Amino acid sequence: MLNDLQLKKIKDFGIDLDWNGAFDGKSKGNRHLFRIVNKSKEIAKNFDVDLTIIEAAAWLHDTNLEKTVTGDTLANLDKILKLFNDLDIEKNVQEKIIHCIEAHDGRIPAKTIEAKIIHDADTLEKTGPLGIIRETWKRSQIGWNSEQIIEHLKIHIKKRSDRLYTDIARSIADKNNKMLDDFFLIIDEQISEN
Repeated sequence: MLNDLQLKKIKDFGIDLDWNGAFDGKSKGNRHLFRIVNKSKEIAKNFDVDLTIIEAAAWLHDTNLEKTVTGDTLANLDKILKLFNDLDIEKNVQEKIIHCIEAHDGRIPAKTIEAKIIHDADTLEKTGPLGIIRETWKRSQIGWNSEQIIEHLKIHIKKRSDRLYTDIARSIADKNNKMLDDFFLIIDEQISEN
């Protein structure tokens, strides 16, 4: 269990890296982390979990974006561990949060319910309208063109949606996916007109 001061410091750290470090500061002011915190807490209401672990992991889940867009989710592990040690966070709590971070994007399986919740919240964000915009922007930052991004999104969204862990997340994703099917049909029609 984390205390209020620890959570505030974790929040400030996560926001600072996200706004000032990720994408060389180009994403300053975005609200992705705030949405993941809220969505994670919403999903967590259905489970017996430590909400402070959920909140901390949600603030820290994208700390790797300071160093890499497509690489290791623990690219900033050294900074995270320093923060945890400076805040005197217990080792078992550190391990739970770190597992949430490393499993949030689905590259490794989530083993704990907390990690599954963070994964599902991030996936719902990525497969919803704001997530489509954010993923498009992220891919454009590494030089992808429109056609590459569209094809990536079709595969990425389906793959991520198929890997949701919780029933509540699958229910929300079903609704989002119906809307996105129409969205991609319109895009395909527009592309074929050229």
